[in-house]
Amino acid sequence: MNIAIEELSVAYAGRAVVSGVHLIAADGEIAGLVGPNGSGKSSVLRTVYRHLRPAAGRVLVDGRDVWELTPVQAARCVAALPQERTSDFELTVGDIVMMGRTPYKRPFAGEDATDRAVVAGALERVGMGAARGRSFSTLSGGERQRVLLARALAQDPDVLVLDEPTNHLDVLHQVELLALLREQRRTTLVSLHDLNAAASVCDRLHVLHRGRVVASGTPREVLTPELLAEVFGVRAAVLEHPLTGDPLIAFDHRSPAAVASPVTTAVAP
Repeated sequence: MNIAIEELSVAYAGRAVVSGVHLIAADGEIAGLVGPNGSGKSSVLRTVYRHLRPAAGRVLVDGRDVWELTPVQAARCVAALPQERTSDFELTVGDIVMMGRTPYKRPFAGEDATDRAVVAGALERVGMGAARGRSFSTLSGGERQRVLLARALAQDPDVLVLDEPTNHLDVLHQVELLALLREQRRTTLVSLHDLNAAASVCDRLHVLHRGRVVASGTPREVLTPELLAEVFGVRAAVLEHPLTGDPLIAFDHRSPAAVASPVTTAVAP
């Protein structure tokens, strides 16, 4: 499944926060959205999992507009791990993840052996298999994050949408989550604040700044010292990671502020 967002605009209370955004994620590709706070990343993602209706433009999955699908069709097509979520579920971990099976069930139908196997597999993949009977409300922030990711995986979607999925995770579980995304080879849109994580896990990056896409391409094409200065306002060198060969950004913490030049749109062929 591929994703194409065409000329997307989003507004809150009549104020435009995203304007004319075009971005893509090819079949099986992990496409990352990066940019400063307030650049529009979450707003774009919310239109994909139908939490926020666009003011203009289209969100296409394999050529189908997600806003024209039925709720069940949309839930089978796209699963999301959003930033905004309640933390007071008085349910077990297993119950939470079983919610991901809802699009495949008839009304009032109970869980079956297939559902239980899918839930168990999803929990094992995020390292929470032993917690199935625990109350969700007793979990740490990082544990909750992994359980909610398991719920999205149990939904077995064509497309995953993840908004800052490494929030609250320690280093080990960040690395494991990013490795899991790579192993999935499922079409994924993910927003990340950690640019080195984005460079490691993403096949393609879209850089948002003030509600517009200002650069698109591979991490190596996009994450240049010039763009980091212009968009993020930081001084940095882009090196080669000694273990993986991915771009590795070294920030100047002693003299962090860079003189920003006017941002121009750069899209790699």
